[in-house]
Amino acid sequence: MAVLLFTAVAFPCTVAASGLSLWHIYNHLRNYTEPSYQRYIVRIIFMVPVFAMMSFMSLVMSSKSIYFNSIREVYEAWVIYNFLSLCLAWLGGPGVVVTSLSGRLLKPSLWLMTCCLPPMPLDGRFIRRCKQGGLQFVILKPILVVITFILYAKGMYKDGNFAANQAYLYVTIIYTVSYSLALYALFLFYAACRDLLQPFKPVPKFVIIKSVVFLTYWQ
Repeated sequence: MAVLLFTAVAFPCTVAASGLSLWHIYNHLRNYTEPSYQRYIVRIIFMVPVFAMMSFMSLVMSSKSIYFNSIREVYEAWVIYNFLSLCLAWLGGPGVVVTSLSGRLLKPSLWLMTCCLPPMPLDGRFIRRCKQGGLQFVILKPILVVITFILYAKGMYKDGNFAANQAYLYVTIIYTVSYSLALYALFLFYAACRDLLQPFKPVPKFVIIKSVVFLTYWQ
């Protein structure tokens, strides 16, 4: 009975969220005048129907939820990288960013967790490292998903089981480290380009993206 009630509530919410997002995507594609920005925006907006549908399928077919949740998490990794790419596109691309930041240094800071490091030159290498920080999560997450499916089929993976003889603990640790590195790379990039990004107000946009992830996780 409870499952039917949850399904009855979740279905219209899924349809509404997906429909609204697809309408926004359609409008972007119909007015595709800024492809350097809009291709990333479309990919980010598509996160909503992916999360909505995968969450609904997990609810309806709870025994298969590991597969739907994995698809959702892979797309989340893709969105993080696309958000960083969108920020770069807003500023004119990596080359323009390097030119704009020429001669600047990222000073040691406690809140950036760089207090024990020398000042970082904001050059092409810095931008490349930030992109690599986001990209490693995009590459690693599908690999972890494949490993998870194999271990799950062999009975060595149980979602939420932190026992030492279950792979969930180790997969979660690797996932958390990789995700943290991706977010840290994005954080450093924002700290370096904060004044340049100010007109685009990226923080509220990123908070909305993370809210989708957070609320989906805790629902």
